Amino acid sequence: MVDDPNRIGSADHVGMIAGRPVADCLQTDGLRILAVDDETGILSLYEAALSQGLPAGIRCDLTLCRNGDQAMAEAQRAVNDARPFAVAFLDISLGQGPDGIAVGRMIRAMDPFLNFIVVTGRPDLFCHDSGSLIAPYDKLLFVQKPLQIQEIRQFVLALGAKWFSERMLVAANAQLDSKIEELEKSQTDLLAHKAGIEALNTQLLETNNALSVLARNLEKSRIESERRLVQRSRTLVLPIIQRLRQNSRLANRHDLDLLELYVKDFGADMGSEVKIAAALSAAEMRVAALVKAGMTSEQIARHLFISLSTVKTHRKNIRRKISLTKSSQSLRSFLTSKMVNT
Repeated sequence: MVDDPNRIGSADHVGMIAGRPVADCLQTDGLRILAVDDETGILSLYEAALSQGLPAGIRCDLTLCRNGDQAMAEAQRAVNDARPFAVAFLDISLGQGPDGIAVGRMIRAMDPFLNFIVVTGRPDLFCHDSGSLIAPYDKLLFVQKPLQIQEIRQFVLALGAKWFSERMLVAANAQLDSKIEELEKSQTDLLAHKAGIEALNTQLLETNNALSVLARNLEKSRIESERRLVQRSRTLVLPIIQRLRQNSRLANRHDLDLLELYVKDFGADMGSEVKIAAALSAAEMRVAALVKAGMTSEQIARHLFISLSTVKTHRKNIRRKISLTKSSQSLRSFLTSKMVNT
C-alpha cells in the first residue's frame, strides 16, 4: 500500500488503531475514504478519481453513501471494526434525512481523527466561521462544487498523509507515556531498593559498633579478672605459705616450695598488662597508671596527696618488679607499650 514515506507515511513506523498497527491497517484496507452525496454523478466522480490515477503504492478503499443515515452507519461500523476512515467528503445538502453538517458532527463524536471535506454547490452556504460547523478547524475543509478529479486526489493525498501522521503521533505519545511510566516505576523501585540498602547498612554499622563495644568490654573484663586472680593468689596464698614455712612441726617443706613456685608462675602465660598488675601493689599500680599518662613525679605527688619521696620509692619498686634495671630505659615508654588497654 505505502512505499514512499514522503507521500503517506513509512510502513516501518509502529502505531496502533484499536490494537492493530497503523501500517498493517493501510496495507490491508488501503486509505479508507468516505464520500457522502445524494447526486449519483458526484459519487461517480469520486469513484473515478480514486479508483485509478493515484501515485504508485497508494491505494484507496472508497465507501459511497447517498444519505446521512447510511454515512453514520458506515462510520460507526468502521470504528467498531478498527478500520477507520481517514477522509470524508460530505455534501451539505443531502435531501432526505439530516443535512451534511449534522451528519458530520455526529460522525465526529464517533471518530476524532477523521478529516472532513464539506462540499456544496451553493456559494451562499459558505460562512466566515465555517470551522465551527464541524470542529476542530484543523480537520475541516470547506470547498465548492464542481470538484475536479485532480482536486479530489490532492485532497486525499494531503489529508491522508496528515491523518497517518496524527495517528502515528498519538501512538508514539502513548508509547512514550508507557515508557515514562515504566521509568518512573523503575526509579521508584530503585529508590526503594536504595533506601532498603541504606537501612541495612545503618543496621550493620550499629551492629558492628555494638559488637566492637562488647568486645572491648569483654577484653577489659578478662584482663581485670586475670589481674584480680593473680593478685589474690599472691596476696592471700603466698602469705599462708610463708606462715607454714615458719611452722617447725611441718616435715615436708618441699611441697611448700613447689606450691609457692606454682603461685608465682600463675600469671606467666597471661598478657603483659596482667603480669604488671599482678606484680605491683595497688598503690604502685596507681602510680604506674599516672606515669603512663605522662605525669611527672611532682604532679603524681600532688594528685595522690603523697610526698615526692614516696612517689620516687614507688617508681623504684615498679622498675625493680618489672625488671627495668637500666636507668636509660624510660619507665613511661615501657608502661605505654605493655599496658595498652589501661
